[in-house]
Amino acid sequence: MYLLMFTMMMLMINSFFIMMNHPLAITLLIIIQTLMICIMTGSISYSFWFSYILFLIFLGGMLVLFIYITSLASNEMFQLPMKTMITNFMISTTIILITINMYNHMMSFHLYKNDSFMNKIINITMENNNLNQLYNYPNFILTIITITYLLITLIIIVKITSFQEGPLRQSN
Repeated sequence: MYLLMFTMMMLMINSFFIMMNHPLAITLLIIIQTLMICIMTGSISYSFWFSYILFLIFLGGMLVLFIYITSLASNEMFQLPMKTMITNFMISTTIILITINMYNHMMSFHLYKNDSFMNKIINITMENNNLNQLYNYPNFILTIITITYLLITLIIIVKITSFQEGPLRQSN
């Protein structure tokens, strides 16, 4: 039920992308979209660690883009087209209410089946095994190599950048 709600909200945010013309508004929508994707993946998987790391990676990338965009379009005015946003919000709310109603009817139809409960238990144990296999003996070497590679890349990038050049944004 919650996954369906998050999916509908993500579709609503996707329709807001069309109306936005300011880079900071688009950045905000991408961050909200990433947060919803991470909540969905966290609720599907056994642990929230994967979605937490995914959110941190996306947020780090978005911070770099935010700094770059503010240096390029710092004086641009931020305006929201209210009429189209209200229309889009009303259509999205109607779609969400219709899908909730359809979902409730489907759940009342499938209430008497016990197979879905057993399938959920099997899927949870399989996801737990897949997560454990990632960090156990044969594959933990790959994880350590990836961590080492990222650390070396970070050190090299810090050494390559010149501190005399300064930040991207020019001060007057």
